[in-house]
Amino acid sequence: MPGAECSRSLWKLLCDGIDATREIPSERWELGSLHDPAPDRPGKIRNRHAGLIEGVETADPNAFRLSKRELRNMDPQHRVLFESAWHALEDAGIPFDALRGSRTGVFVGINFNDYQRMLARDWAALDGYALLGTTASFAANRISYAFDLRGPSTCSSVGCASSTTALHEACRSLTLGEVDLALVGGVELMLSPESSIMLSQAGVFSARGQCRTLDAEADGYVRGEGAGVVVLKPLSKVDASDRVYAVIRGSAVNHNGRNEWIMAPSAPAQAEVIRRACEWGGVEAASLDYVELHGSSFLKGDAAEAIAISEALGERRSFPCRLGAVSNNLGYMGAAAGIAQFIKVCLSLYHRTLPPTIHVDAPNPQIAFEALGLTIQSKLEHWPERGTGEPRRAGVVSTSLGGSNAFLVLEAAPEVRAAEPSGVDAPGHLLVLSALTPEALRQQAMRLRDFLAETPASDCTLEDVCFTAAFKRQHHRHRAAVIARGRDGLMGLLGELARASGQALLVEEGLLPGLVEAGRTYVDGGVLSREAFPGVGGRCVSLPLYPFQRQRLWPEWLSPQEVCRAPTDSRPAPSVSPPSEVVVSRRVQEAPAGEREARLMEFLRAQVADVLEVDPAELDTRGRTFFELGLNSIGATALKDRISRELGVTLFTTIFFEHPRLELLAKRLLALVESRTAVGSEAGSRASAPAQDEQGLMERIAGLSEEQAQELIARKLAEVSIEVD
Repeated sequence: MPGAECSRSLWKLLCDGIDATREIPSERWELGSLHDPAPDRPGKIRNRHAGLIEGVETADPNAFRLSKRELRNMDPQHRVLFESAWHALEDAGIPFDALRGSRTGVFVGINFNDYQRMLARDWAALDGYALLGTTASFAANRISYAFDLRGPSTCSSVGCASSTTALHEACRSLTLGEVDLALVGGVELMLSPESSIMLSQAGVFSARGQCRTLDAEADGYVRGEGAGVVVLKPLSKVDASDRVYAVIRGSAVNHNGRNEWIMAPSAPAQAEVIRRACEWGGVEAASLDYVELHGSSFLKGDAAEAIAISEALGERRSFPCRLGAVSNNLGYMGAAAGIAQFIKVCLSLYHRTLPPTIHVDAPNPQIAFEALGLTIQSKLEHWPERGTGEPRRAGVVSTSLGGSNAFLVLEAAPEVRAAEPSGVDAPGHLLVLSALTPEALRQQAMRLRDFLAETPASDCTLEDVCFTAAFKRQHHRHRAAVIARGRDGLMGLLGELARASGQALLVEEGLLPGLVEAGRTYVDGGVLSREAFPGVGGRCVSLPLYPFQRQRLWPEWLSPQEVCRAPTDSRPAPSVSPPSEVVVSRRVQEAPAGEREARLMEFLRAQVADVLEVDPAELDTRGRTFFELGLNSIGATALKDRISRELGVTLFTTIFFEHPRLELLAKRLLALVESRTAVGSEAGSRASAPAQDEQGLMERIAGLSEEQAQELIARKLAEVSIEVD
């Protein structure tokens, strides 16, 4: 989210009362041609500010396990949502492998589709990857596919209440027993000016350039962007090692119906959705200590929310209900607004602390706070104890321009009884870490070192840190371990590891051989046993999250100038390359017989590298299938077209599944080229044989899971008597 890449940094931002919005930089949009403070200037945006995140043009190909070409055509909204899901599972202490094939659902709120409109400026840029990368449903489907989750995978698009509605749908699915676990989130990125122009023309933007929910000078909002994902599971399935931020007691959604006009708020409808959520959760509405507001920053809209809350909570309250709005810190986040509100309240319940609501100099005069039993949470303070034995409770309000409303009732997690100390000092501490690349591993070591230096032992013990790293995180290919007697020793070894010492196992002298052997087993790719972690540890704590190694993956023709070009403006005609001649086939035929296959291999390597958008010198094809290199059915189609055109032969995409390695394909193509020369159209007749089954086979291949595709490839390799590990 703006100014925060994880829940720890978000919590600090909120407690410090920081406004993370800023002027939109030229790297995003050329505001010179877009900004006009006049409220009714067609094609213009009224203010220059927004809450933005960094690096929307980047992604980590290793984490996605996709080619750069596919990632370049993927909506950045899908990319940041996937990264958020990855980090949410890490923070929840759930290794990815534990979820493979599970009944885990993915529920996502998403609204605008800027990236699809941007790519559509150039029809030549639209391909199959653009279809998969910009269709809204793939925001959820991509997560389900990547982690092999078998529950529902759905998107809610009800405007600003989208992610709150996704939370409601996930709770229903969990309650009905459709899923055992749910990943729920929302995303909204400001990639193209069109949506901001529309919102500006609708009159919702602040001329002042700030969100000032509950303030007397609230005049609309500035946009924010970002993504958030949380992990939900039934409270009955929580075990002693889990760390729970909060409990959802109830949720409800409804609509204003026929109102004075579609964008006008309805206090009666909002009051009704609050009552329904509380009834479903079996709690008294009057027991809510705090409500996080929708935060659209309009005097009338804020007043409608306040009136609805007061009406639902009732008049017989012995203490006022506190109100706040995260939009004043981050900007108004559209489809991601609800998940941002939700995460703020979860963190507040977990830390037993209420952050301040910034930008409130004088209260909204349309809200009679005292008469309504409400007050503004204006400072950082401990969550007040009511002395009634009731747990801390809060609510989250969401509304949308289209009239949809949602409400969530949250409650503090049950107190977890701390384990009794064993009285025996641990003989040493084994801390393991892993990553997808050596550089990411080095950065992970640096983050863990800084974490241990900044986090007091009272917040998390070394036993819990080591337990979480060993049993609550996914273990990747590149591994390391450090073993020391105490915190200072671990920090020193992590620092040495971060300096790229070249060693994967660093140990203080004099430690037990069994602990060292456990570390060596892990580094060599083995599985850790619980016996290697003596002591009373076993509680999940929030360790530093995975350091994605992001690269710029953005269509270079989509410059800020192009993005801000009005559709009515002319665009320079792109240069068109002359059609290529069929010369490769001739070069292969003219080579000596002993060199033809090598020449064809060189050509194929270059084509595969071009489709995957990698340097041919870095493409290691030895013993690897096209599937393992990152090729999928869309990439295979593109590769088939290139080879067919350059060699002058008719091919079908199924050839990559019949000959799944580069050397096998080269042999087959060489036979086709030579037979084409010898008997004219023989290659065409051979290739035409599978034509009638082409479509059906490709549809079946596209629907295979990763394991099924690997099994198919293994069978094909077995047919040519090649061993497969």
